[in-house]
Amino acid sequence: MSTIFRKLKNVLILTGDKSSIASVEKAARHVYAVTKADKEIPESHPQRKELDEKKAQYEQDFQTTVLSVFDKILFPGNNRGEDILRSKTLDSTYSSNEPYNGERQIVKTLTSDPIKLYTQIPENFDALRARAESLLFGSQDEARKTDLLDKMKQKTQMPWLPSRGFDQLTIEAYQRGVWEDLGNGYITKKPKPKTTEVIISEDSSPDDSGTVRLKIDVANAGSSPRIHYAEDGNVSENSPVLSDNTLATKALRVQFLAVDPTGKNLTGNPKTWENRLTLRNRFDEVSRMVELFVAPKGSIKYTLDGSEPRNGIDYTSPIQLGDEETIVYVFAECDGLEGKRQFTFPASGAKDIHIIQETPAIWICSSQPKRLDSSTKTYEGLKMAKEKNIEFEQVMLMVGSAPKAIHLSLGEMKISAEFIETELEHLQTLVSSDAPVIMTFKKAYTPTGYDLEQFAKQLGIKIGNGEVEQK
Repeated sequence: MSTIFRKLKNVLILTGDKSSIASVEKAARHVYAVTKADKEIPESHPQRKELDEKKAQYEQDFQTTVLSVFDKILFPGNNRGEDILRSKTLDSTYSSNEPYNGERQIVKTLTSDPIKLYTQIPENFDALRARAESLLFGSQDEARKTDLLDKMKQKTQMPWLPSRGFDQLTIEAYQRGVWEDLGNGYITKKPKPKTTEVIISEDSSPDDSGTVRLKIDVANAGSSPRIHYAEDGNVSENSPVLSDNTLATKALRVQFLAVDPTGKNLTGNPKTWENRLTLRNRFDEVSRMVELFVAPKGSIKYTLDGSEPRNGIDYTSPIQLGDEETIVYVFAECDGLEGKRQFTFPASGAKDIHIIQETPAIWICSSQPKRLDSSTKTYEGLKMAKEKNIEFEQVMLMVGSAPKAIHLSLGEMKISAEFIETELEHLQTLVSSDAPVIMTFKKAYTPTGYDLEQFAKQLGIKIGNGEVEQK
């Protein structure tokens, strides 16, 4: 008998009193008779009206008889460790303004006390979790998901769930942190403590002083995490605590440490963020003197002959340039951080920035990012960038306006125009179709200098001295 139950754990039988089954057969014969006569007696026959009345009456009698006879359901259950067939009276109550639905009545019966079927998993999570851990996991802390599903079909004590209900149960357990998917087909009911983790993103590029605005998030640190930080030093739990999740800093390095105040998760290792050395220049076209600057701080070396600037001249004062076009190669270093740039200055009297037409070019905006300040200009720029295979770096997308405004920041990674267009399409589904779109970028990579010139000219963006690098 137990073998039969293991195979038929999900079977349900609708039945009734044996002595009343004959009345169903009688009512069915009446329906059969009038249905047969309905096909034989034409609409014009004198007894047609009487036949239609009888047909309606017999059909109603048949439904009433079936409902009165089949008033009980049987399903597998367990009594003190023994598999049995449990019975339950079918709930026959339903709203008078709705047609009778047998499936709905069965669900209503099974979801009432004592409950056999749970349709609302999150609301009944604690009870379902307890049953699953006791009946499916048993004494094991870990089990294969396929084995758990097999036991779901075998254990008569386990309540029924809707289609894919066990998947819903596991997802809810993962989200609550009481179970864990081990990634190898196994699930554990005793997840190991996780370690806190700091996630750092740059909300802005370094400005002229080297200041960067950082956004700090944490994982596995509870709902009220504590984030310690230390600028240019080692962080500990005695270090200052961030008041919110942002920090503006011009330190060379910042260490962060996330702590879960509840103690549920272990404290992870500190996370170190490193600044970048930003090199820029100031050129006096009259005196042809060049000043070099590095931020946040550092020492500078340079060369004028194209040799490696790392081994160049120490920069201590403004550089005097001759009248010819000159490229200044610059290297900066501070406490293990390095930066390199090359600045091209036109010949005396030249009005245009000299760009080699056939050579690949990098457009570097050392101070303010270049800005496409309207939807028209943004999409025009992206269309041209796709045609010329131009890629961008340190892109910021701004869609809409307050209170429905979206800011998407992409860091130091090359991004294609196709990728940006796709992201904009997704973002614009969240705002009105006429919402403004603005794009800024700090670097652009063009296949040739000619492409760079055409791109800047088409969009009306000025190329500044020292902003173009070509090898």
